[in-house]
Amino acid sequence: MILQSRFYKTKKLLLVEDCEPVRASVKGMLQQIGFEQITAVADAGAALLQAQKQPFDFILADFQLGDGKDGSQFFTELKLQGWLKNGACFAIMSAEPVRQPVHGVLAGQPDCYLLKPFSYVELEKKLGKAFQTGIALRKVFQAAAAADYPAALVQADEVVKQYPALTLQTLRLKAEVMLAAGDGQSALTLYQFVCQQRDFSWARLGQAIALLQLTRYDEAATALQALVNQEDIKPEALAYLVQLALVQGELSQAKDWVLELLRYNATDNIYQQYYGNLLHLMADEVAATAYWQKLLQQYRFSAFDHIEPYLALARSHLRAAQSADLTGSNPLIRQCFDTLQTVPLKLLTAQGASQQKILLAHGYLLQGDGAKSEALMAEVSTADNDLPISSLLDLAWYHFACNDTKAAGAVLQQAKASADIWRQRGDSMPWLQVQHFATMLNSSSKQLQQWQQQGAGQLQENKPKAALQTLRSAFLLCPAHSTTALNLIQVLGALPGHKALKPLASCALQLLNSKALTAKERSRLASLTDDLPELYLE
Repeated sequence: MILQSRFYKTKKLLLVEDCEPVRASVKGMLQQIGFEQITAVADAGAALLQAQKQPFDFILADFQLGDGKDGSQFFTELKLQGWLKNGACFAIMSAEPVRQPVHGVLAGQPDCYLLKPFSYVELEKKLGKAFQTGIALRKVFQAAAAADYPAALVQADEVVKQYPALTLQTLRLKAEVMLAAGDGQSALTLYQFVCQQRDFSWARLGQAIALLQLTRYDEAATALQALVNQEDIKPEALAYLVQLALVQGELSQAKDWVLELLRYNATDNIYQQYYGNLLHLMADEVAATAYWQKLLQQYRFSAFDHIEPYLALARSHLRAAQSADLTGSNPLIRQCFDTLQTVPLKLLTAQGASQQKILLAHGYLLQGDGAKSEALMAEVSTADNDLPISSLLDLAWYHFACNDTKAAGAVLQQAKASADIWRQRGDSMPWLQVQHFATMLNSSSKQLQQWQQQGAGQLQENKPKAALQTLRSAFLLCPAHSTTALNLIQVLGALPGHKALKPLASCALQLLNSKALTAKERSRLASLTDDLPELYLE
């Protein structure tokens, strides 16, 4: 045995296997090895609950978990939720060979793979070696996690000296540390050195990534397109071709590469979001809305259900409502509410609930219910640094609608800082989203001022119909702007009452009555209300 039975005796192990006879057989092997603290479950859902309750030293999961998720997705979920103990050994079992990731050792990958059937001797050998390797490399990972890349490189050199058998694995990790440190040239040199010894797929991909980091885009494109034709490395090569296209601003090309990735793995929610976001960035809102609706229909209540399509679809409805005509605005807001209220409870984590409430609050604001909007936002922690960038942008958008440009700007800066971190890690999509939003916010601010001035001028020129259209547009963009709302009430009082205008009048009145107006504004509101048709006051 690699390690003694008494070592395993004190370790906690989580076994995830959907086939009961196999689960019983593997559990027996684990007991034979020396494990005593074994928690055995049948699917990823039950496994996640157990991992949330207690940390495990070893996790042994089947690749096909039977509930729509595979072992790799389960591993990723554990990492995202922070339920994978530092130094834990994660092993995947499979009846067929499983394609192993070619890049991303530093970010974390399963420690070993076992091909069924296997004996308890082989099982112990794999687990023991993987655990020992993890211990040997632990200081490298710890230093890298603390962004102390010089220390990580020193520790890597120490591992090579102390454990010559781990040289290749350590060099692979060392090159990724160099990339994380932004030292593309050193990483390129190291990858080239490895390829001179032996032609490894991970080293050739590493060269292409280093070239991309060094902004040698033509060389990176040539290298990545050559790697796309190799099945063992195709997904990673496609992923970096996406990033290359994004960096160069070639959104249409990025969309094509994302589609190719989704043909390879249709349930990859990261690239599902990429595709929808690219449609937004390309201003194809109709296609984007249809895509989010399609995702909800396909994956609702499945293991691949994710909160972002619900939020993205609700977001699309809200933005469409702001530019819709009198008859179309309220139905779109109701569609936004309907979408958000159908989010499954399992997706409404603390973070998910905050994401949902931000959009609900904006919807209520557009309906004139300022009190409910404020109550929802009071439940959202604005200091929550864990909010995804898309929801930080929703929060900035909400503050703009509340006429709080200072708060909107502060949240936008927070989103920019987060997007810069992602860009440094090699993911340009968040940065593009933030830049697109910043441009939209700046344009909206200028448009709002223009509409406000134009509407006020049309009022003075006694052109109430033209003023109505202009001021309504300004009101939907920034409902909490008191002067705009008061001018809108003045216009409505100058026109004959009409049932189609009643929701707009009610919305403006409700918001004004819920705001802390100045004495002058309150006096003006009282005077303007007296001039409103009775229809709007019923």
